[in-house]
Amino acid sequence: MMQQTPAAELLLAVARRFAGIESPEGMRLCTSRVTDWRAAMDLARAHGMEPLAAYYINTDCAGMFAPEFHKRLRAILVGNTAKFVVLSTDLIKVLRILEGRGIPVVPLKGPVLAEKLFSEIPWRDSCDLDLLIPRIDIGRAKDALVDAGYRLDCELRSGEENAAFHWTSQLILYPDGIGPALDLHWELLPSLFPCARYFDSVWQRLQHSAFDDLEILALSAEDQLFFLCAHAARHSWHGLRHAVDIARLIHVSPNLDWDSIIHAARGSDGVKVLALGLWMVNRLLEVDLPETALRFANAEIDGRQFASRLLERMVITDPEQYETSSELRLQLQLANGWWPKLRCAAGYVLLPTAAEGVLRLPASLFFLYYLYRPIRLTAKYGMKFFRMISGEITRTHAPTDGLITGKG
Repeated sequence: MMQQTPAAELLLAVARRFAGIESPEGMRLCTSRVTDWRAAMDLARAHGMEPLAAYYINTDCAGMFAPEFHKRLRAILVGNTAKFVVLSTDLIKVLRILEGRGIPVVPLKGPVLAEKLFSEIPWRDSCDLDLLIPRIDIGRAKDALVDAGYRLDCELRSGEENAAFHWTSQLILYPDGIGPALDLHWELLPSLFPCARYFDSVWQRLQHSAFDDLEILALSAEDQLFFLCAHAARHSWHGLRHAVDIARLIHVSPNLDWDSIIHAARGSDGVKVLALGLWMVNRLLEVDLPETALRFANAEIDGRQFASRLLERMVITDPEQYETSSELRLQLQLANGWWPKLRCAAGYVLLPTAAEGVLRLPASLFFLYYLYRPIRLTAKYGMKFFRMISGEITRTHAPTDGLITGKG
């Protein structure tokens, strides 16, 4: 990898410490090299790792800094704990509402994943709650939550609702007041995403777990690993915390059935998605993978330029500066074969998004959304391409007076 700044080196040390790889002595060494602490904590915050950085700096590096600095670190942890309490309280309330209606639900990410991976502190900063619900129960779940005071993120007439949500795999609701948004998913990944078929039978592999005083449904460790790899790929590995989640899960799950994960990936067009996740944590965070998993990841990813670019940019760039267009590009590179690539590209071009929703078409004209999005994309990016070409022509034929006359 390219040479890292002291702030980036510290962030990687925090990630490796969390994954059980870095030692307290290594943390102190990296910490001693940082001179710009504002930049270091800004970078940690941008990558969703500010609470983890504050925790390990405060515990492993006690006595290295003035009391006022440690006080600021503790304030970060207190603030994140308050957010965690709010999220957890709302999650428990929602789970009880849905349980009362007999609706199965699986909490995704958020407080449940945070507690599963590391219960010492509320380290995972989330702003909403993601829940997986059977497609057949989405309508009942929405009605139950609306009755409890939640509202949809858009106001649709009953005749438009099914059409408006037809192209999505989630439904967003907001509380009546202050609180986190609820994302109700009936698919773990959009159906056109590479490897989405992996989760077709996920409901058959759920396990029972506990959160607070509730018994909940949870993904198996193997499905959780694949989901985290797929979630990172879907968002173009937008930040170091994607790698941190995967590395920590591997660390706390010594009995992972690697053969079954790899076999399932091969049967669902998910080979590159899983291999990239394992390759990234091995190369970036030095996670020690079993020989089977390491050989699988290296065989699929070694030498691929897109993976090397992801690795290089991971901590040298603020995630806010990443190209949003890289998401589709990465998904096409991960799709295995021309048909999955075509499906992925068609989904991007044809499936409407919130930007098309402003049309507010009635349900009977739903099909027009599929025509409007390609037209909008052509207008948006076609004109950009035309302006770029026009600029090149203008520069090519620009007057050369300055070159001829020079100065004076």
